Amino acid sequence: MLYFLMNRFIIIAMIKSGKPTIKQLAERAGVSKTAVSFAFNSPERISSETYHRIMDIAQEMGYSPDPVARILAKRKTQSLALLLPQSIPDIFQNPYITEILRGFGEVCDKKGFSVLVLSPLKGIISHAVLNAAVDGMAILGVTETSDVHSVCRQRNMPYVTIDAGIGENYINIGIDDEKSACSLASVLLKNGHRRICICSLMSVSHELLNEGTSQTMNARYRGIKKAVADVCPGENVDIYVISAATSFYESYMVAKKELSKQNRPTAIFCMAGIQTYGFYRAARELNLRIPDDLSIVTFDNLPYNELLSPVPTAVNQPGFEKGQQAAEILIDLLEGQSRSSVVIDVEVISTGSVAPVSGGVKGL
Repeated sequence: MLYFLMNRFIIIAMIKSGKPTIKQLAERAGVSKTAVSFAFNSPERISSETYHRIMDIAQEMGYSPDPVARILAKRKTQSLALLLPQSIPDIFQNPYITEILRGFGEVCDKKGFSVLVLSPLKGIISHAVLNAAVDGMAILGVTETSDVHSVCRQRNMPYVTIDAGIGENYINIGIDDEKSACSLASVLLKNGHRRICICSLMSVSHELLNEGTSQTMNARYRGIKKAVADVCPGENVDIYVISAATSFYESYMVAKKELSKQNRPTAIFCMAGIQTYGFYRAARELNLRIPDDLSIVTFDNLPYNELLSPVPTAVNQPGFEKGQQAAEILIDLLEGQSRSSVVIDVEVISTGSVAPVSGGVKGL
């Protein structure tokens, strides 16, 4: 009882005198300051018994490391950022982004890094880069000419891009968008479709609005043109572009308007998986059968695609793997290793959402 009262007296005295220190915690626990540091930062380096004793006493004392002081001392945050091209509420309507974050987070969890999710600061991506307290950054949705590259170099901070296209002066994780779009468009063209609507992505930030179409979209358009030249050279092919936000509701509203037209397309080419869901709903409401009345192909073979009937023909774009690769490369760069851009092999998964075009457009 006397021992208990003395311990309580010591704790109260510490509280009155200010925040407990690592030295006081080490003395109470009968260990070194290094052991206390291991308990909070690398618990695998001490025994389970020592870890629990330190943490129990830390809780009694009200001790916790000062994260700001630790960052200033080590000049490291032990955190990586995923910088997205839209506001947080908007971007997480797109399940493709969720897949990237899952892959990014999995690697960070294993390697002991925390994850900070960022969006453009006042609509400008480079401002978010300047204000982020992180060790490295993966940036989605920028172009080769973006100010982001110079800002990251100015900060001397390791960074990678995702879906920015291959550039000489930065590391990118992506797919061969031109080849993939060519393969996907060829599926429609080989089935006789000659009036095709491409549902593109709306610009996503003030900075990107000024820069125009991204390299990724340009590569995909080149792939579609190549498919036309390869499959039906000299034929009259009507391929036109509309835009929709990467959200289910906005895509649905755009789809309903487009599919209600008298001269509607026989096929839809979606640049994002989330847009496909909007077209499926609109087609159902307008009594258009997929694929008999309307064929649909899409990028992003998302897990939720399995819930659609028929499952859409899609480029098996691996968002999860892209996130993994981005985090692994960033950590390697922080450790002084040399890395280069990664082009992930993909394929078109052909399912039941495409059929040969009929002599006339059905469903009118």
